[in-house]
Amino acid sequence: PTHLMARCASMKSLVLAACCLAMASAFNFPALPLRDAGSAAKCTISMQLSSPQIARPKVSISNPVSQPKTAAGKPKTATPDLKPKSKTQDDETPMFKVILLGDNDYEQAHVVTSITKTIPSVQKEEAVKCFVEAQMTGSSIIIVVTEEHAEHYVQQLKRQQIYAKMEQEKKSGP
Repeated sequence: PTHLMARCASMKSLVLAACCLAMASAFNFPALPLRDAGSAAKCTISMQLSSPQIARPKVSISNPVSQPKTAAGKPKTATPDLKPKSKTQDDETPMFKVILLGDNDYEQAHVVTSITKTIPSVQKEEAVKCFVEAQMTGSSIIIVVTEEHAEHYVQQLKRQQIYAKMEQEKKSGP
């Protein structure tokens, strides 16, 4: 039994030494010197992790931005841009009107509820006005949106037995 305990102690020190070497190599530390079996149990590892080096910028900026100057050497004053505005995607996106069609079979409560649930941006008061206008004149514009949204709203209203159509909004201006 005593020789088994001695073997077990030497195995422990061997395993501990192997662990120390593995950790030292994993963290790029120099290997710890091997010690005898008696001092292996007292072995402690103190690791100091160095802070990472901050990379230097690849481009150096030496000149600060200066004010543009005129021929006389004076700073240029702000003048309004006379260039025509460039068209954005919103300017070129065609917009469509969702139009509620009047029908004598409609119940106001059903139509108003369906419009406010289908088109979240329409308030109850606006839906009531659209309903009354559609009943009196035959149609009323509920909202103007992109084509995809207009198609969706018309479809959803149709599912609830409310008749609506969509028309492309005419461009105003030059």
